[in-house]
Amino acid sequence: MLNSGKHPEHAEYFSDCALPVDVFHFKSKHKETDLICNQFCNPYSWEELRIVSDDGAEVWHFNSSAAEQSNAWIGGYQSIVREMQADRYDFFLDEMIKRRNRKTIGDLRRSRKAPHQIPLRYFFELMMMGVRVYRHNSHQC
Repeated sequence: MLNSGKHPEHAEYFSDCALPVDVFHFKSKHKETDLICNQFCNPYSWEELRIVSDDGAEVWHFNSSAAEQSNAWIGGYQSIVREMQADRYDFFLDEMIKRRNRKTIGDLRRSRKAPHQIPLRYFFELMMMGVRVYRHNSHQC
């Protein structure tokens, strides 16, 4: 973990970063007795990740399982993009993500689901608040 003491400069660099993991991952892969994981990786620790629904229940503001699935999908391109220059890498992934999103939205609409977009203003609000959220992909903290 970043707080291991091996690299003290890492603790300062990441001091204002959140490291929440996927909700399922946290419940199944992290020990309740691991205080560091509970402090730094528990997604429930960040209010920004939860909202109150119309019926008054507190729910997740995002689908963390979908995020995990997307990260696994992107990982499938690792062998293709490994040797790419940064500009080609960005272009390739941008195009592949757009294509996947279009296909997913089409599939959802055909199955009579109601996909929607998160308003862009939400992301600007997060940026203005200085929120930085990084995905932590380790199975052990």
